[in-house]
Amino acid sequence: MTQHANHVILIGKVIQTWTYNGNRIARLQMKRSAFQPKRAEGNSDLVNVVLPDAVSKGQVVSIGDELHVTGFIRSEDREMALGALMKDVPAELKEVKIKQIVTEVWAAEWEIT
Repeated sequence: MTQHANHVILIGKVIQTWTYNGNRIARLQMKRSAFQPKRAEGNSDLVNVVLPDAVSKGQVVSIGDELHVTGFIRSEDREMALGALMKDVPAELKEVKIKQIVTEVWAAEWEIT
């Protein structure tokens, strides 16, 4: 395996899953490293992990699973409708598109335990 500047290895608990463009996405909660400063919201961090082609391969990820991931960080600009991002949006604004920068971990390898 080649080492890249944005190469990551992480372990986290799945707290949410969804599908986007045929990929399974899992939101992970990870315990914050001891050398990191504590956060007021708690001692964990959240990250979205993309499992490429997991839907077509039948890969199921459930809330509560522990996911071990090796991958890389990727950012992408997306245009999203306000109605997809927020609740209680007035009908005339639901289809208004805004630019959103999304940063995710794209998994090269993963294991569910």
